[in-house]
Amino acid sequence: MRLYEYEGKNLLKAAGLPVPRGAVIDSPSEIGDTIAAAEAAIVKAQVLWGKRSKAGGILSCAEAGAAKDAAGKLLDMKIHGERVKRLLVEERLDVARECYLGITYQDRRPCVIACSEGGVDIEEIKNIRPEKVVIQPVSIIHGLDEPTAIDILIRAGFAEDAGEVAAILLKLYSFFIDNDAILVEVNPLIKTIGGKWYLADAKIEIDDDASYRLKIDLPERLGSGREPTHLELLARENDLIDSRGAAGRMFYEIEDGSIVILAAGGGTSMEALDDLYSLGGRPAIFTEYSGNPTGEKVKGLTKIALMYPGNIDAIWVIGGRANFTDIYESLIGGILAGIRETHDFDKTIPIIIRRAGPRDEEAYEALRKAREEEGYNIFIRGMATSIADSARMVIYQAN
Repeated sequence: MRLYEYEGKNLLKAAGLPVPRGAVIDSPSEIGDTIAAAEAAIVKAQVLWGKRSKAGGILSCAEAGAAKDAAGKLLDMKIHGERVKRLLVEERLDVARECYLGITYQDRRPCVIACSEGGVDIEEIKNIRPEKVVIQPVSIIHGLDEPTAIDILIRAGFAEDAGEVAAILLKLYSFFIDNDAILVEVNPLIKTIGGKWYLADAKIEIDDDASYRLKIDLPERLGSGREPTHLELLARENDLIDSRGAAGRMFYEIEDGSIVILAAGGGTSMEALDDLYSLGGRPAIFTEYSGNPTGEKVKGLTKIALMYPGNIDAIWVIGGRANFTDIYESLIGGILAGIRETHDFDKTIPIIIRRAGPRDEEAYEALRKAREEEGYNIFIRGMATSIADSARMVIYQAN
């Protein structure tokens, strides 16, 4: 789960890390209640995407009048498809130095990334001057200690500032572990002319499965940044029915699509999407179920997917060969049951199924029976049919 900048900074501040003074507003009229009323300020659009500055989403203002105008420009603008509904108004810092600190996972271990140059994309620096970027794995058991932190920063070019920044890095690492983060990126970490350090911008992602342990309540959001649709919210609720497997955690409603995709497994899902798009197909619903979810959860997910308001030209149930998922439960007690319980379901809609695993022959027999006795337009394909060929069949049947 990505956090908005203001959400992340609230957590960082609570952890004792230095962040600029600021306030969140959702109307230009609130500018008078912020620091912009008395001093120069930065007005920042709150979206889940990066590169806001290049998109015009960060404005520097010398006085309250300018800040109010800036707020009017930024609110309701779209940045990478996400509409701006909140602004973070912060004090404008007198910058002497900009640096970069990041912590993420690499090869299943925490990894510290440091660079004495910040304010720009770290990938750009890494590509042009790779020697400037230090990447240091950290033992998950022993953690990060002060000598190691100082060594990382000296190698990254922090020189005489290494000691002060090490104190920040150690707190940042503790924050990363304590909050179940998968990414904490500070860019830039600013040193002011007065010699103080501030986390001027922060990008934070929290492990979805650990979000309930956060000390603040967070509104629902999608990884894509836009607000979730009604169906996407229903799918998320469906996934939370029980803790067995996933069925609705990943669910996207796409305008102007015509194919409902019920995919099993992340890798297969991505390959299926690539194949479908390359053949000119467009999904209406893309969702994934995995981890041997209950039939009840898969049934609920299917019913939600079939609530798509536009035309549905085909249903594609796509997956590889499962080792532990009960195929009969997911296909018959789940997907077929969901179709049966969908009011006024059009039985002429082609249902292409490519899935195998435990109890698959029982499932195939039940699907054939539903086709012959109930009139469902079901096509069953085994593992001999490639994902690409299955996609071709979906396109053909949909047309």
